[in-house]
Amino acid sequence: MKCPFCGSERIESGISWGKSAETGNVGLKYTANGFFPITGVAEVYSDLCLDCKTILRTYIKEDTDKNWSHNPGSFGTK
Repeated sequence: MKCPFCGSERIESGISWGKSAETGNVGLKYTANGFFPITGVAEVYSDLCLDCKTILRTYIKEDTDKNWSHNPGSFGTK
């Protein structure tokens, strides 16, 4: 992969996002339907150019067939 902004090939791939206090994952929120609906978070990853410090791509690695939440707020809020 080559950075489209600076041309560098020094790209670090698959860097996971997290919170500084390690109290949970930062990511895309969804509701898993079932007997007891559960709110979950799909962990987010990014590819970073090490020279110009641009995040080139942000993505998840798990299945995308989920009931994604479009409501703002912290984990556990509606």
